[in-house]
Formats: sequence, structure tokens, C-alpha cells
Amino acid sequence: MRFRPLGRTGLSVSELSIHVSAGKDPHETADIIALALDRGVNTVTIEAGDAAAELGGALARGGGRREMLVVARASSLVPFDLPSPHVPAWQAYPGYHLRAEVENLLGKLGVERLALLQLHAWCPEWLGEGDWLETLDRLRCEGKIAGFGVSLFDHDVDAALEVVAGGAIDAVQLMYNVFDPAAAARLLPLCDAHRVGVVVRSPLYYGALAPAFDPAAFADDDWRRGYFFDAHRRETMERVGALQALVAPPDRSVTDMALRFSLSHPAVSTVAVGMHRRAHLEANLQALTPGPLDDALHAALGRHRWLC
Repeated sequence: MRFRPLGRTGLSVSELSIHVSAGKDPHETADIIALALDRGVNTVTIEAGDAAAELGGALARGGGRREMLVVARASSLVPFDLPSPHVPAWQAYPGYHLRAEVENLLGKLGVERLALLQLHAWCPEWLGEGDWLETLDRLRCEGKIAGFGVSLFDHDVDAALEVVAGGAIDAVQLMYNVFDPAAAARLLPLCDAHRVGVVVRSPLYYGALAPAFDPAAFADDDWRRGYFFDAHRRETMERVGALQALVAPPDRSVTDMALRFSLSHPAVSTVAVGMHRRAHLEANLQALTPGPLDDALHAALGRHRWLC
């Protein structure tokens, strides 16, 4: 396992992170955490209030409370979807709410410090609003978080340009994959220049670039059933099929190639993938072994951009 710096936090994170979500078998989660630690993975991502208790139990059983770094996305006090009318920072992320979430996460996880706390669905207007920045800076000084940052609404990568350039944050979480590489144009170089870490989510485009993708097999309450409506699903699968012609050793599949693509930019700190089976973890670790893509293949994949 290779490691990369997480912005200016002083932490080194594994190139592969495990995203832990609610609703999974706690024994499977504990098994994956223990195996991940054994294989050198030292980072997990989580949404506050989603699966903290499950992850805490897994860390306790797997012996990872000291070794595993937890990257958490804060939950907005006022639920909203973008694009939407502006919700002020003091309504979405008031300082007292952020402190309460950090304290709650530390208690449920059984850890002394979070690696990162990130404000989700970041709005540029928040940079001058509310007391979130003061609160998070104080929590960092208290040793309860190593750093803080923002998490971007899907495809909205330019929203973070100002806050990254201003030096206020330590990391950005964003979507970055073969179909949506827009962050590489301006945001990733800016993060690299300002030593801001990058946590990539959805490297496999919500599972579409993973083996045996089948939206019909999703649970009834899985939002992806509606997202991949028939026309979108058909187009997605056509585009995944077109990528197949580019697969060549050392990659074994489109999945391998897609994971390596998301790690090929030097600004990226880690790539978070949802995994709840041992076979998934082993396959993803093997996929990343060769390292970043060569320039020719990376350029060829650039012609398959779609969502941005």
C-alpha cells in the first residue's frame, strides 16, 4: 500500500479508502476493517450520523481505533438539495451543531481525533458567513480533528476554487472519475499548489464502472434505482462498453482502469470506495498495485468524458 499526504494535516493516508455506510452486516464491516488494516489501508470515509455506531463497533473488534483515520462529512442542520435557493451557513452548519457532531462521532467511534470533518454541498457564499470556520479551527486546536475541509455537490467543482485559493481549508472531497474528470482542469492543480488534500468519491460512478452493475438489483430504498432510469442506464452501459477496448495489462478490467485513473493526478490524496466483501477489497487493492496510468492511456480516457 502506498500513502499520500492529506493536505497540510501532517497525516499520510492510504491511496485506497473504505467508505462505510449504514445498513451493512456489522460482522462483514468488522471483517473488512480488520482485513484492510492488515493490507495497509488506514483510511475510512463516513457521513456523520449514518454508520458511526457500526464503524465504531468494527474498529473495536478489528483493533483499528488507533490506526484508522476517519474522514467524516458533516450533516446539514437544514436539509437541502442543490441547485436550490441559498441556505445561509449559520442555518446549515452553525458552530454548535458542528461541535456536537464531532463530539458524537468521537464517542461512537471510540477515537480521540477525526482526520477530517468536511462541510457537504459546499456553497462559496459560506466562506464569509456564520461561525463554522472559527468553530472548526478551535476543534483542530483542541485536537479533536486533524483538519477540516469541504465536500462538493456532484459536478460542482468550481465552487471550491475560492476557498482553496484562500488557504482556509485542509482538504476537498469531490467526484472524480473517467466520466466526470472536470476537477482536473482547474481545481486539482489549485489544490496541488496550495497543499490542499483531495478525497475522491464515486471513482466507479455509483457502481456503473464496477463488475456486474445492475440497477435492478439495488434495494428499493437505494436512490440509484431512480438515478439510473432506463434511458440513462442504457447510455451508461454503452459508454462502459466503449471503455472495454482500452483495457490492457496490467489492468484486468474497466474497474481496474477506472480506479487507477482516479489516482493518476498528483493532487489526489485517496480514493474512497464502498466495499463490504473481502473479495472486493482484495480486487481493488490489486487494481491499484501498478500505480497511476501512463500518459497515453490517460489521454485516451480523456476522450470518454461525459458528465461535465
